Amino acid sequence: MGPLAITLIMAGALSAFCWLAWHKLSVLFGLRPEVRWDEPTKRLARVLKLGLMQTRMVAMEPGAGLIHAAIFIGFLVLLVRKVQLIVIGYSPHFVYPGVLGGAYASLKDLVELIVVIAVSLAFWHRFVIRPRRLEPNREATLVLSLIMAIMLTDFAFDGFRFALLAPTVEGIAHERSFAFVGSAIAAMLSGLPPSTLEAGMHAFYWIQLLTVFSFLVILPTGEHFHIVTALPALFFGRTTPLARVPSVDLEKAMADDAGDDMRIGIRTAADLSWKDGFDAFTCTECGRCKDACPTFLTGKPLALKWVHDSVKKHLLAEGNALRKGKSADLPALVGNVIGEDTLWACTTCGYCEHACPIELEHLGKLFGLRQHQVMMEGTFPHELKTVFDAYESQGNPWGLPADTRGDWAQGLDVPVLTSAEQARDIDWLFYVGSAQSFDDRGRKVARAFVRLLQAAAVRFAILGAAEGSTGECVRRAGNEMLFQSLAQSLVETLNGLAVTRIVTCDPHAFNSLKNEYPEFGGTWEVVHHTQLLDQLIAAGRLKPLASNERVIYHEPCYLGRHNAEYDAPRRVLAQLTRDTPLEFDLNRAKAMCCGAGGARFWMEETIGTRINVLRVEQALEKQPRIIATACPYCATMISDGLADLGRAGDVQTKDIAELMADALVPT
Repeated sequence: MGPLAITLIMAGALSAFCWLAWHKLSVLFGLRPEVRWDEPTKRLARVLKLGLMQTRMVAMEPGAGLIHAAIFIGFLVLLVRKVQLIVIGYSPHFVYPGVLGGAYASLKDLVELIVVIAVSLAFWHRFVIRPRRLEPNREATLVLSLIMAIMLTDFAFDGFRFALLAPTVEGIAHERSFAFVGSAIAAMLSGLPPSTLEAGMHAFYWIQLLTVFSFLVILPTGEHFHIVTALPALFFGRTTPLARVPSVDLEKAMADDAGDDMRIGIRTAADLSWKDGFDAFTCTECGRCKDACPTFLTGKPLALKWVHDSVKKHLLAEGNALRKGKSADLPALVGNVIGEDTLWACTTCGYCEHACPIELEHLGKLFGLRQHQVMMEGTFPHELKTVFDAYESQGNPWGLPADTRGDWAQGLDVPVLTSAEQARDIDWLFYVGSAQSFDDRGRKVARAFVRLLQAAAVRFAILGAAEGSTGECVRRAGNEMLFQSLAQSLVETLNGLAVTRIVTCDPHAFNSLKNEYPEFGGTWEVVHHTQLLDQLIAAGRLKPLASNERVIYHEPCYLGRHNAEYDAPRRVLAQLTRDTPLEFDLNRAKAMCCGAGGARFWMEETIGTRINVLRVEQALEKQPRIIATACPYCATMISDGLADLGRAGDVQTKDIAELMADALVPT
């Protein structure tokens, strides 16, 4: 087959691949260093589960996921075939020997058939079904065409080779007896003259090898570089919870010796971590991040794919400056690479990261950009200034007097925790949070939950006026300094009272207290109120009457996706309804946000459709009588959405605690 030719082609292709890959990846050395190789066992397990087994791809979108999994597995299996083809270039009669060689020949033909079917379905999916998440993409079409060409030319090569050589070469005859597709093609070609068979064998061999090596060369130049980088991206992925905001060492950042070099958050590409850049280069542009993204679905200029694409183009354009360490020459990312509307549109719901088959990261970059804009530039949506001022003066975003924080509980005989000794005699501290302390809608939920705790004889207390805010909202808005001040104050209060167990109705507070506060010295057992209600029902301490019908449950992002609690709220609802609770089409891990997260609750929506209105429209498709929630912010957003659509009179919004309180069997 030409040892010199195969050597030159292989050397040229490998050299081009290595140079192009290095030229791209060398940019990462100009980005911020970050340790991403701790906990290797956990990281390798993730590579096996999400990478090699393709579990998330299949779970999130079974049809397209199975297609991709078939192509991916085919790629792995057929690497062995490409080695054989290269060896054939030096030894034309080479086959894998014995029973294992024959078994591989059968497996190879089966896998290639599956890949041909999978690629055909991928073309159908892209050009006939055309899901909204897929954008026109010439590279994807080219790569699918190359994969199809490799499969078909391999079948043809086997057919001509078997027809020509199997009658006289024992090893090839043995391989033919197992390679059922190649053998069938050989049978059809058996009447052709030897010269024609030889010409066909050589033609399809070189067409296939040139296609394979051309594929190798173009890999580093486009999105299909993920074939090389996807598994490393999984290995180097985040090991911290999805919803944890990267903290800032404010003392170090503001040290006297920092001077004019003080840096907080992300300003330019040089402030991105090397993993941020690696993710941008790894993005497959599959668009799965869009399927339940509230900003994409409502016409706002934000999708994870678009952010990665913008960052990737910027890194390549500024590659020379990054390689030479000339960060002073780099433009600010916000305004030049990522628009302000893009930055502030995100609700931090986390769907994009959860949907990404290889867990590419987004929220960390966004939080870093917001931190810089707020704390260094003083540039942020005008509505947030009122919120920041209210937190600074009264410790709550409503700006209501802090000493009225416990007024919602008047008349309920709720004990207020005032000493460590008293804490030893309670089961739970009920952390109420700002929404249920100051917002009229939220107060109703808090009062309903208190009725349930009292009915179940749970020993609990609240902090009353001493309760401080978790600061979750301002942290996700980028005001890390204000957040840390609030966090330190709350930790001092809770630890000073020897609190050990906390229950809250607010998923945002639940997430912060559970996942973020340990960094600031707050290590408590924290549960959401639906989890505790579920436990109390199971223990027989609460006995609800199934009295509701056509109830649909809206998933709070910070309870479900961010903390993987999907079942407890549903188990409680199942006890409260005479029929099976309804489900959104976008539910559980694919649930769409109500639009309140990431401080968006306090900002106006001026672009596209209102997120809460779209979510309510999704609910109304199921004709519910009640939209159940488990978050005070969701409750307000859903109620407002119903009002906007003129449906507030015939469809109710109820927290699960309210439904439960109304359904208690008298004792």
